[in-house]
Amino acid sequence: MIQLPSFSRRRAVLTVLASGASSLGLFSGSARAQAFPNRPIKLLVPVAAGGGTDLIARVVADALSRTMGQTWVVDNQAGAGGQIASQATARAAADGYSLMLGYVSTHGTLPAVRKLPYDTQKDFTYIGMIGGAPNVLVSNAVRGPQTFQQFLQDVRANPGRDSFGSAGAGTITHLVFERLKVATNTSIVHVPYKGVAPVMTDLLANQIQYAMPGLAGALNYIRSGKATALAVTGPRRHPLLPDVPTLKELGVPDFEAVQWVGIMGPAGIPADVGQKLTASLNEVLKQKELAEKLTSEGIEVMPMSVEAFRSYVAADSVRWREVVKKSDIKES
Repeated sequence: MIQLPSFSRRRAVLTVLASGASSLGLFSGSARAQAFPNRPIKLLVPVAAGGGTDLIARVVADALSRTMGQTWVVDNQAGAGGQIASQATARAAADGYSLMLGYVSTHGTLPAVRKLPYDTQKDFTYIGMIGGAPNVLVSNAVRGPQTFQQFLQDVRANPGRDSFGSAGAGTITHLVFERLKVATNTSIVHVPYKGVAPVMTDLLANQIQYAMPGLAGALNYIRSGKATALAVTGPRRHPLLPDVPTLKELGVPDFEAVQWVGIMGPAGIPADVGQKLTASLNEVLKQKELAEKLTSEGIEVMPMSVEAFRSYVAADSVRWREVVKKSDIKES
């Protein structure tokens, strides 16, 4: 019998052990993905209940619950422009059970105005894009102007008198209005809230005079005749508001903004679990019923690869940094 040298025997044993460990790892990952999810998945939503972003979260969570056979629990954690929910997500266990509805404010505009205790690219696992909608300039239907021209005349005649509400400092509903102020050379006071729903409540009570929520958050108020849509920020008129002109039509050049939404989790979610979440999201986005429900609320479904989603968010953040620079908003 041929005897292997002792070091050769050790190497052979280590090779076998390594091969077994590798196989065990592959098996473990496969088993984990098959078992996932075996308990409810929490979806943090960084705005107050009742607004457009919250509505999107609940519609998508309901569809994912049915598709994955496990409950998705929506947990609203508003405040600090979305920083509270984002920070909680970044620090959560990277097991796929703690996710968030990230959107343009949390990962696009907020990093442009604030030093954050987390990195919006490195500290998150990107699961997938859901879709986007334009913002809408709205006024009180009874006491406010009924056209964009009347809006300009009024605010220019009374600089600093009127106010606009946003879902929080640094959110898109804040920065998109700051961009409008610069473009139109107007002075309107900013009043931050914790979400779009309380903004619209005070708009209807005439506590504030204007707002620029996403279409999903404004649509019900416009349809009910409580708020007047003066303009949209999209590249073209929206089919749900065909009589409302774009800002570009109204003479505000190069003015486009999209309020995108997607799903993210903490960095380090196992690849197999992340892939299952992404596949499930893409599956529900293909469902006609879900697409119609989102479309009826002003959201255009925007499916894309995880890599494309991450790149889209990074580029969007750069654009909003430029807005902050031109608006002379100081980083906090």
